Amino acid sequence: MIKVSLTSALLCVALLFSGCSSTNQPSGRDIGILTGAILGGIAGNQIGGGGDGNVVAGAVLGGVLGGLAGNQVDKRKESLEAAEAQRQYEYEQEAEQQEKLEGQIEALEQKKVRDQIARTATTSDVSAAEREAARVEAELTAKKQAYEASQARARRIQEAQARIAKAQEELAELERMENGG
Repeated sequence: MIKVSLTSALLCVALLFSGCSSTNQPSGRDIGILTGAILGGIAGNQIGGGGDGNVVAGAVLGGVLGGLAGNQVDKRKESLEAAEAQRQYEYEQEAEQQEKLEGQIEALEQKKVRDQIARTATTSDVSAAEREAARVEAELTAKKQAYEASQARARRIQEAQARIAKAQEELAELERMENGG
């Protein structure tokens, strides 16, 4: 059976909280100190026959050893986080380089097409392309105008239908009033 006096328990708790930092998330060192002190206090109590001095010595030794172990865990965690940050940075750099390379390839392909056209195109080819562009633009303009005119007609029809509905309502109201209703 574990026997712990009130003084020993309070001393252990005071020791534990004095080593903890005030950050929101406890560090491995803080957790190690806390766990080591608790286990050390229990071990000191069991080995030393329940004497306050043994409990305190066990808690102190356990806290020190737990803090050292927790500190190593913190260092390893920081090392892993730094390595992950480096990998992320390298990935982002590689992605930027890939994007830049793709842009350069696209520009080269466009230049290749222009160069091919430049080698084979004649003055009559240029005139034909310009005539076709003008024809397509004129067709687009005509279709836009026809669309806008049809939309204007549709708006006018909707407005006329709304006027008809309103006039029919007013007419029906007048007829009700004439018929005494």
